[in-house]
Amino acid sequence: MSNTIADVYRECTDDVDPHGREITVYDAIRARISPRDEVLRLLPHRERRMVGAWCFADLFGPRDITGQTGMTVPPHPHIGLQTVSWLVEGTVLHRDSLGTTALVEPGRVGIMTAGHGIAHSENSPDDHGPVLHGAQLWVALPEAARHGEHAFTLHEPAPVWSRDGLSAQVFVGRVGDVSASAQGVTPLVGADLAPEAAERREGTLPLDTAYEHLLLPLRGSATVPDESGHPVEVTAGQAMYLGTDRSALEVTLSPDARVLLLGGEPFEEEIVMWWNFVGRTHDEIARARQEWNGHDTRFGEVSHYPGPERLVAPPLPHVTLRPRGRRH
Repeated sequence: MSNTIADVYRECTDDVDPHGREITVYDAIRARISPRDEVLRLLPHRERRMVGAWCFADLFGPRDITGQTGMTVPPHPHIGLQTVSWLVEGTVLHRDSLGTTALVEPGRVGIMTAGHGIAHSENSPDDHGPVLHGAQLWVALPEAARHGEHAFTLHEPAPVWSRDGLSAQVFVGRVGDVSASAQGVTPLVGADLAPEAAERREGTLPLDTAYEHLLLPLRGSATVPDESGHPVEVTAGQAMYLGTDRSALEVTLSPDARVLLLGGEPFEEEIVMWWNFVGRTHDEIARARQEWNGHDTRFGEVSHYPGPERLVAPPLPHVTLRPRGRRH
């Protein structure tokens, strides 16, 4: 998925290094990813730049696309990251410069590794269903992996962890004794929480104490107790940052809830994030922009995209893009 707000860190400061448990709830930013597609952006945000290596989180829908084109994101490039596509309803057709064509469906995570450079497109197929609802997530690759090979994998249906009144489709990493086929390059977890039944919708979720965590309701709400035992609610259109040092999380979901849990070990490297690129310096970003707009072979072309459209990287700002990281 592309990003029309080129300087995604414009309102962000360096993250404060996590120092144990905390609860911070903040509202999403509305962002437009194409002339027809608007999303709710919860990472990066002035309240939280990254969670683990998760550096970007857009939520879209639920949107009625009956009789409409649906999602239309023409070919565009990425470097230095992985895209993680997760759907609740609907389907998205992924095409990339490796020659891949894959249909991303609910319950099956699609992960594209950009490495040194890749291009892809995302569209609702012609025979799409009536509703589109899901999340587009990015993971920053560490220095040791960011210049590696590019790839795309459409994983098998996510395994389910279930206990008490909670269930979790684990699409990246591990929850309790349930492991996804997709594992992070750095330690990560990604799961989609839901109540087991309308009358059974609270329980305790196992967490890794070394991870920081974020709750992102796709619909409905989640409620967790603060350190004093008082309930704190997060609803669709918001995120809840939970800090670190949690071995478990008591959570109560609304009957209709679908809530993403993202987490990972704090990412210690500084990054520069601009448009669809994750790099380390201004010059690296400027070079990637020039090469994409100049049709350099670095990214390849999505030659099987059914149209002439190709997103153009916008002008760079008149200031030097600076790396951002953590304040210790």
